[in-house]
Amino acid sequence: MYDLAARYKQTGSRAFCARKPGRPRLILHRRFVKKVVDLRKTTEYGSAKIHYVLAKTGFSVSRRQIQNILDSEQLTVPCLKRRGKRTYVRFEWPISNYMWHTDWSKAGHKWYCAFLDDKSRKIMASGVFTNPTTQNTMFLLYQAILTHEVCPSVILSDKGAQFYANKHTKKGKRAISEFEHELADLGIELWTSRRRHPQTNGKMEKWFDTMKQALPRFKNDLPTFVRWYNTERIHCSLDYKTPDEVYRDNV
Repeated sequence: MYDLAARYKQTGSRAFCARKPGRPRLILHRRFVKKVVDLRKTTEYGSAKIHYVLAKTGFSVSRRQIQNILDSEQLTVPCLKRRGKRTYVRFEWPISNYMWHTDWSKAGHKWYCAFLDDKSRKIMASGVFTNPTTQNTMFLLYQAILTHEVCPSVILSDKGAQFYANKHTKKGKRAISEFEHELADLGIELWTSRRRHPQTNGKMEKWFDTMKQALPRFKNDLPTFVRWYNTERIHCSLDYKTPDEVYRDNV
């Protein structure tokens, strides 16, 4: 009662008006807002990564406030179902170069292929082609092996025709693809994801999504983008380290 009387003396009849629940919105300095916007546009980072980068330089603004900036500047598409803690299980091998992921993806009139290390998310080799063929896949694989002087134990792919033979012999056995024959000669196992279940090769799918969003900023120059991705782009799943940092720590 005394609080209400005190507010009435200060604000008059507004003291009896209903107030919105929760804390009042914090007014942030326009230079800080611009810094958040610039980080988003140059890195495509979400609120978690932007909060980590800014915290390292001494800013103490919460992740929630950063997310509010991104939403108000229309730099994200709000999705209420995805807000809050996500419940999922992430699996990865404890060392680099045990498993590499690979896949093909089309953007415009071009086809992109890459080999990604499971532990570090480092892109071991990548290329852009006019056709997604087995020969082009093998070219990139040998490029990755020769460049890094290492050979993986397992390669994970989908059941695309470039990797996996979907036909059967007259005896009813599944045929062996050219890619599988080549891997067998190298002592590499081929593991494939289930049909219509891209989550198994989700790290590769996520990389293609990042590539397609960020590539225009690099004037569609794939090597420049891959260099930035490996050496500068931090990952939440890598404890905010870059793929190169994690790769060096696990080889």
